[in-house]
Amino acid sequence: MAIRAKKKSRRIYTMLNDDVLGLILHKIKCRKDKESFSEVCKQWLRVRHLNGKSLRVLETIPLKELTRFPNLVDFGTWMLTARRKKKNKQSWYYQRGDTRLNLIAKACPDLKTLMVCCDDKEQVHDDGLLGPKGLHALANGCPKLSMLLFCGRKVVGNPAVDALCHSAHNLKALCLRNIKLISDQVLRAIGSSSISTLELVSCDNVTDVGLGFLATSKTLKKLVIDGCRKITETGLVLLRNMCSLENLALSWSRLTDAGVMAISEIRTLKELRLSPTDMLDLSDRTMVALAENCSRLETLDLHSCRVTGAGIRAFSGHKCLKFLSVMYRSSVNFDQSDVERLALGCPSLKCVVLHESLERSFESMHENAKSIMKFVYFSNILPPFSTGFWSTSP
Repeated sequence: MAIRAKKKSRRIYTMLNDDVLGLILHKIKCRKDKESFSEVCKQWLRVRHLNGKSLRVLETIPLKELTRFPNLVDFGTWMLTARRKKKNKQSWYYQRGDTRLNLIAKACPDLKTLMVCCDDKEQVHDDGLLGPKGLHALANGCPKLSMLLFCGRKVVGNPAVDALCHSAHNLKALCLRNIKLISDQVLRAIGSSSISTLELVSCDNVTDVGLGFLATSKTLKKLVIDGCRKITETGLVLLRNMCSLENLALSWSRLTDAGVMAISEIRTLKELRLSPTDMLDLSDRTMVALAENCSRLETLDLHSCRVTGAGIRAFSGHKCLKFLSVMYRSSVNFDQSDVERLALGCPSLKCVVLHESLERSFESMHENAKSIMKFVYFSNILPPFSTGFWSTSP
């Protein structure tokens, strides 16, 4: 009886063609269930590969494995090339990744998102793990490529990013994290490209000169600058000339009141997030400038920024502000009457976030104002910043 049951189950599997199995697979949402699906038999495994849209790998993936995912749209790897021993057999090095980029371009022509992270080893080519030829081939072989994330000190250099910007015509989002080989030359190429989203995190060789190149961009709408130590308020002054920037997030130790005042001249801003590593006093003059000049502003997130009651009240007549966060736990220079006036005078306002230590001081607020108040230890209520689609988890 057991043998008959096995034969009957095999007949059921073979009765389902690849199209039917593909429809079944699309109904499965859980990643673990999809893995179980591929373990049924070789046919189901093949269908899983053919319908696979996203792939994350922590180790070097064999070249032949990529050919099994012809419909891949999203690919991320933490080890694009294998580590090899030098001729003296006493040290290791990483091969250039151009060969693998060529293979990805041929095997995955529908690729839209690519994430490459490189271990911070010294045994990498002087101008980066990924060269200009490889990225040029990737851009030509994957015409739909629109989002790229590079992470690692030596993952990519100036020539490679420059070649990418000139050949990837549909590239819209670029994230550069902890890369020591790129400098202002890269921002010159980005400023003249069609990129609309740029994230610079801990890129220590980017300076104010580079921000001057970005200021000439007519397509850049979202910009994140985090931990770039050589950027000062001089660079922020240059950003005020941007004509299409809508989302801006700044986080590093040199953020100043004068720099924020310069930012207030970007009249297209819809979202502004400030998170200095040291406490920053924002003057009333700067807050008034933000309220008056940035008439389209919808989200204002002030983390570790100290403002006064006059600064809060400056937004009481704003027409578009929806979310305001002032996460400062020490002695504050405003009270519930200031926040109450803001809440009642700004009809578009949906949420005001303050530190939980201030909750007792705001207990007697007007009921309409109290309904939009949130007191939290860490500001996680506001909608995620627009570049939140980047993910570094497998």
